[in-house]
Amino acid sequence: MDKLDLFKFRYSCRNFKNEKLNPQDLRNILEIARLSPSSLGLEPWKFVVVQDEKKKEELSEICNHQPHVKNCSALIIILSRLDFLDYFEEKLRKRDMSEKEIQKRLDTYMPFLNSLNHEQKIAYAREQAHIALASILYSANALNIATCPIGGFDKIKLESYLNLNTQKEIATLIVALGYSNDKSLPQKNRFDFDKVVQFL
Repeated sequence: MDKLDLFKFRYSCRNFKNEKLNPQDLRNILEIARLSPSSLGLEPWKFVVVQDEKKKEELSEICNHQPHVKNCSALIIILSRLDFLDYFEEKLRKRDMSEKEIQKRLDTYMPFLNSLNHEQKIAYAREQAHIALASILYSANALNIATCPIGGFDKIKLESYLNLNTQKEIATLIVALGYSNDKSLPQKNRFDFDKVVQFL
């Protein structure tokens, strides 16, 4: 695959083969998601992997009965962590920095993090989840694994299903993964380059 083709030919697949993913490929996708960049290096996410057939069927009901949720090989549920204030300093101190630099960053960023209310924490963490989503989509495509990002689900039911403490973490996105059963790629329709890019 040409490097640019990796981005040109990804699409949202809803027609998956009944075939298990290579376990190492799945692990590599999750590792690339883990390595995604995030604001302040907070990594405010967790990844819940579902491959069990019964659980996929149950999740399909929560996802508005979308058939590809139960027919895919695996699901990755991206959770957004809201407890980043609790671990920011500890995480910062694990980096190779002088105490002076650490204090400078604490003085700069802690007031911002402390100022966030619950809704603002959700918005902030959800933004980071979409960075991890992109990593999952394109790393899977590089491995010839099809994907479909899913935002259509009953959030309350999903968080209850996962038994989440929603003061600390929330369900943000789901990605269905598997081998495509489509015979041809759908036509990609995007705005022309000059319509969306402006050089100042």
